[in-house]
Amino acid sequence: MIWALILALLIAAVAITLNSSNPVPWFHKLRRLNAGAAHKAEWMAPDEVTAQVHADYLAAIHWLQESSFHSVEALLPQAAHYLTGSCLKRHQDWCRQYRSAPPRFWGVLRADHQIQVRHFSDDGARCLVVDRQTQRRMATYDLRTQKRLHTQDLGSYTAIYQLKYDMQAKRWKLETLIQELPAGWERAQSPQRVIISTSLPQSSGRDH
Repeated sequence: MIWALILALLIAAVAITLNSSNPVPWFHKLRRLNAGAAHKAEWMAPDEVTAQVHADYLAAIHWLQESSFHSVEALLPQAAHYLTGSCLKRHQDWCRQYRSAPPRFWGVLRADHQIQVRHFSDDGARCLVVDRQTQRRMATYDLRTQKRLHTQDLGSYTAIYQLKYDMQAKRWKLETLIQELPAGWERAQSPQRVIISTSLPQSSGRDH
């Protein structure tokens, strides 16, 4: 009986190890762009993969916009379909706060999205999305009546999100907000002043 239990545990451990080490289907199709160039070299996946990143990202953004009017009981299971990592944790924290103290008013941000898929990780399971948002509008609603009270123009904005591929769900999920880019970054004369990266340098000097 004991040996049977030990054998079952070993089989389960091996299965978990094998599943966790399985690469994404496009792992061997990753290609290196700008190899050897400082701050420019990056991994890129095939076009069909970047197209799925694009579609899954927009689906997550659309869900975040429209989920304000869903019940908390519906939000919690829905969130795991679109979010993971710190994005999922932040949304779960918000749901718990919403349940204990429901707000009277809520803002819904809508925008036109121009998306670039960049910088896949070495294993192909993560990537960055550069989202340049134009025509940004913040609509404020009364949650009790679901009527829109007013709309504010917020101008343009660019954000970089990290997405992670979920092997079981077979979709890309928002994992974390990496950074916000300064206005006019795409028109900078010196591209070295703005570096798209999965991590930011340690703060120093007067940044403390």
